[in-house]
Amino acid sequence: MFDKYAGRLYDFTARKKRPVRFILVLLVIVSLAALYFVEYESSMDNILPRNDVLDRNMEFFRNSNVAGKVIVSMELTGPGKDMNDLFKEIDLLAGSLDKNLFPEVTVGISESAFAGDIDVMFKKLPEMLSGEELSQIDSWVNQESISRKLHDAYLQLLKPQGMLFGSMLRSDPLGMRMLVLEKLKSLSSSTGYNVEIKDGHFVSRDGRHAMLIAKAAVPVTDSAGSKKLLASLKKNLETLPGHIRADIICGHSHTVSNEKLIKGDIVFISIIAAVAMLLLYGLVIRDISAVTIFMIPVVAIVLSIDLSYLLLGKLSYWVIGLGSTVAGIATDYGTHVYFAAQGKNDPAPFVKHVIKPVSFGAFTTIAIFIAFFFSGIKGYNQLAVVTIISIVLSTLISIYVLPHLLLKTYGKAAFADRIAEKLENSNLSGGPAVLAWLFLTIALTYFSVSVEFERDIKNIDGTEKEIINAEERFQKTWGGEKTPAVFVVNSADYEDALVKNEKIYRDAVRAIGADNFTSMASLWPSGKTGKENRERWNMFWTEERKQRLRDLLLQEGKKYNFSGNAFDPFFEGLKGNHFDNTPLPPLDRGEIGNSLFERFVQKTDSGYRLISFFPDTKEYVDSMNEISRRYPDTYLVSATVLSSTLSGLVSSDLKLMIWIAAISVVLMTYLCFFNIRETMIALVPPLTSIVWLFGFMALFGLSINAANMIAGVLVIGLNSDYGIFMTFRGRKEMNTGTVMAITICTATTLIGAGVLIFAKHPALSSVGITMVIGLCAGFFSSVMVVPKLCGIFVKGKGCKTL
Repeated sequence: MFDKYAGRLYDFTARKKRPVRFILVLLVIVSLAALYFVEYESSMDNILPRNDVLDRNMEFFRNSNVAGKVIVSMELTGPGKDMNDLFKEIDLLAGSLDKNLFPEVTVGISESAFAGDIDVMFKKLPEMLSGEELSQIDSWVNQESISRKLHDAYLQLLKPQGMLFGSMLRSDPLGMRMLVLEKLKSLSSSTGYNVEIKDGHFVSRDGRHAMLIAKAAVPVTDSAGSKKLLASLKKNLETLPGHIRADIICGHSHTVSNEKLIKGDIVFISIIAAVAMLLLYGLVIRDISAVTIFMIPVVAIVLSIDLSYLLLGKLSYWVIGLGSTVAGIATDYGTHVYFAAQGKNDPAPFVKHVIKPVSFGAFTTIAIFIAFFFSGIKGYNQLAVVTIISIVLSTLISIYVLPHLLLKTYGKAAFADRIAEKLENSNLSGGPAVLAWLFLTIALTYFSVSVEFERDIKNIDGTEKEIINAEERFQKTWGGEKTPAVFVVNSADYEDALVKNEKIYRDAVRAIGADNFTSMASLWPSGKTGKENRERWNMFWTEERKQRLRDLLLQEGKKYNFSGNAFDPFFEGLKGNHFDNTPLPPLDRGEIGNSLFERFVQKTDSGYRLISFFPDTKEYVDSMNEISRRYPDTYLVSATVLSSTLSGLVSSDLKLMIWIAAISVVLMTYLCFFNIRETMIALVPPLTSIVWLFGFMALFGLSINAANMIAGVLVIGLNSDYGIFMTFRGRKEMNTGTVMAITICTATTLIGAGVLIFAKHPALSSVGITMVIGLCAGFFSSVMVVPKLCGIFVKGKGCKTL
């Protein structure tokens, strides 16, 4: 029935050649004009799976003050220059940056502001000190400790900066400020960087580098925005004098570099592949009308972009690029129709003969991409729509339009016909070929089960060497080789966030230790805890303890010529004249410690976000994950978690899509033949390609990743077509140039895939390796094995061998 109605449609288009051509040309013109109105998006979010963990991580990276930072490390390289010259240039740079792209810029922390913060926080000691710390203070109220403290203070007063230290000593003879300073040091070390403050600037320990930190208004995942941001920054850096070198450190560099590398590879690959294919077709086919084979997928992708936009709205650049590449496999359908029709006085019977295998070859490929609708990756869903539409259009144009566009160039086409005839009548398929295939397949099956999935997405990152070198110099200078993991607490209420953060801090200290968990809770308590601390403070400073301390200070102070009233400011403060009795204010409102705590407290649209840091190791991540499960609205942001989650989701997607694709291919292949034996034989090439691909990948130490996963699916689709064509070839004694068509199709695809192997981007290179291995396996099994199997198991059908 399929052959009957498909044949009638061909006869109709043959009678209406001119109207069909006119309609197609009109549609192409309209579609080309419509491309101007199609909207695209450059965000990389479309190629990430949808998952709560990933969504939270991406949302954090987009909106957090921690993520999305742009760092400029400036090095003094010229002789005869000092840090003052470097400070001058970094200050000028900070003032020249585009405020629309860099809304917040800092080059350091003002020492006066830092001291002011310490002073104000010292006044808040009653609310900030815990019971354990009061016990520590109590251990200082004895003769030995007081004597040691005053001795150290006396030596400090003899130094040039002693005048400044004198007022601090009078108001704090016990050195309680140090309790605050130690916590501040812990907070400042959460970045993992080795930073010193000099003249209000971030300075490296070698004294030759300064650092600028800017908040980017552009998300790291925004490719177009990242390009604009970096172009603006680099333009500013061009004004730096020759004695200063600047390195840019940010995620935006990776985004732009990957896109640049991919585009460069695609241009190079396209040129080489196009030239090679033109030479192949020009030397072998020698027919100018064969160019129409290449035009078919171009026309189809133009039409499919417009239709996909109408169905889906904005389309991803990534999807369009990959969809266009995938649509290129549609040249196979045009090639089969071409060899069936070219050089024939009446091409109709030959074209009708290949309509079914061409159509079902397209159906199997479409069925494979239907599996992409079951993926949690939005980009894969879009890719399925674009690809399916383009394959349907390519198939229809190949069958019902292409035969009527071919020129009657019998002389020039005779060369290709002779090659096709020799291939059809050659005896390539035999017992040795089948035995070799069987041996390799069994051996590679053993290795295929050990192929691994790539769990580190950095291994398919195409960042340029220049950026990698800059990051290595930065880490060598500033440290920070290992980015810490982040524990995030969200709440609509500031006080609730602080209370929850305190509980988490106590749990974290028990789980991984105080040295491994940096949290604002160690310094800045909630209102409830602050009130309890103040009450405990008031109870601690009894008249008896104050008098004992006063006597000790007077007694030991005489040894160093301290006057009897030297420490009166401290005791006046205990009466309430020095220490502040007002509640602690929120840290995100530009009040106490804002310059220090911006990293830990953020105001969001829905409330507040509190952030803590800990080492990003599996052991600590697992421990903190257990804690996170006990507290709603908390989660981890970790490279370890992100990598394992992403690989797990993509791996799960892969398994699901493979199963759906496998079932779809089997079903479509059976519907083509309605014969179990022929179906099993036609499935030999795709099955062989899967086994050989996984086997060789395991042998060569290659792994499956998100990029070559799609290539693997394409390989299955192409080899399914080869299996159908070669099995269908023997059903009737009609020479439609099947072997020649498959050989040309494989050669053209291998040219494109082979060039990909030499791509600079590791993802594209892995795609090339996958395509080459899979296609070689499919071609070998379809041409060398399928005809022999067909001759053995379905002799009654008249299958012929090569």
